Amino acid sequence: MSESPPITPSRTNGAQVRPSWEGAFRGLWLLTWRSQLTLRQLPGRLATLLVLPLLVYVTMVSTDRSGLEIKRFLRLLEHERMPATPQTGQALKQIVTEEMRQDDTTWQQKPGESAEARTQRLRDHIANWDSRILSRARGVLDDPQFVEFQRFEQRRRDNALRQLNEVADPWSQTEPFYYWLIIFYFLIILPLTCVRGCGPLIRDELQADTLGFLITRPLGRARLLILKYASQVAWLQIVLLVETLLLFTAGAACRVPSLGILLPLVLAVQMLAVPAWSALGLLLGQLTPRYMAAALLYGAIVELGIGRIPTNINVLSIVRHLQTLLAQNAAVHAFYDWPSDKMGTAIGALILAPVVFLGISAFLFSMVEYHHAAEMQK
Repeated sequence: MSESPPITPSRTNGAQVRPSWEGAFRGLWLLTWRSQLTLRQLPGRLATLLVLPLLVYVTMVSTDRSGLEIKRFLRLLEHERMPATPQTGQALKQIVTEEMRQDDTTWQQKPGESAEARTQRLRDHIANWDSRILSRARGVLDDPQFVEFQRFEQRRRDNALRQLNEVADPWSQTEPFYYWLIIFYFLIILPLTCVRGCGPLIRDELQADTLGFLITRPLGRARLLILKYASQVAWLQIVLLVETLLLFTAGAACRVPSLGILLPLVLAVQMLAVPAWSALGLLLGQLTPRYMAAALLYGAIVELGIGRIPTNINVLSIVRHLQTLLAQNAAVHAFYDWPSDKMGTAIGALILAPVVFLGISAFLFSMVEYHHAAEMQK
């Protein structure tokens, strides 16, 4: 058999045809997005996106403190042989719920407010809150029941006053939402998703021995890597945008306050976080086939170790910069007390991180020769 002729750029009317960036993106769409948007995979992807929002909703409903406390009070009335009717119980629950949802920004520390001033302001707020509830409850309870309710409210008020040294609302029902959204999703699930999405971009081509088909001239290695990275980042931005909107929908269904203020900030920070984590995943995928294990090791050393050192070296931590930006929201700052200064430094670091990681990846990909047999043995 005769040897196959070398692959050369095609010519049209004597002019050499070179692939444009637009044509390269179109080709990568066929290789990446199209395979991820098949009807067979769509139900599984939608189910995956709904898991965390459902957990948020179930958790929030199960921690409805006002409902639980009113049920406890109604059981107390039954024990004292002065049971309330279902209508009375429902009306009492509505009163407490409505009063607890008023002034949702009251518990946030105001700019320039000292701890002593905040404590006094919240003491006055609790006294007014309790007075309003008792005034409204007087119209739905009879005299013996109202006496028991006054005692019940006194215990709740005393408990709330003891918790005033905390940064959050002592009756807050929103803490589970911030835990799921900020800690679990934004600082754990999102980074791992980006690493898992971009780690195999080159690694899978090496393992399948298909890299040679993609790096034939005139498409250079660096351009191929950048295009694959950009295409995958665009895909991840869309998927994670949908996930974030579903999480906020679950929070809105549970009546978490001030979501309209938090959503734009989360989306903006997410736009910066996805390229940074994705570029890190791409680099780790080139260095080792066990890129997920490498990502966990990186997180333990850099994010959990170096990022907590109280010196300038902590600027190497991506998580620390994300926390700085998220702490611009008063509710997030109240729950986690992250430093909110050096916002410009955080933005600059998150813009620089993908440039550095992607630059190192492009350099390695351009300089290192890969052999299928060697890659399969790793």
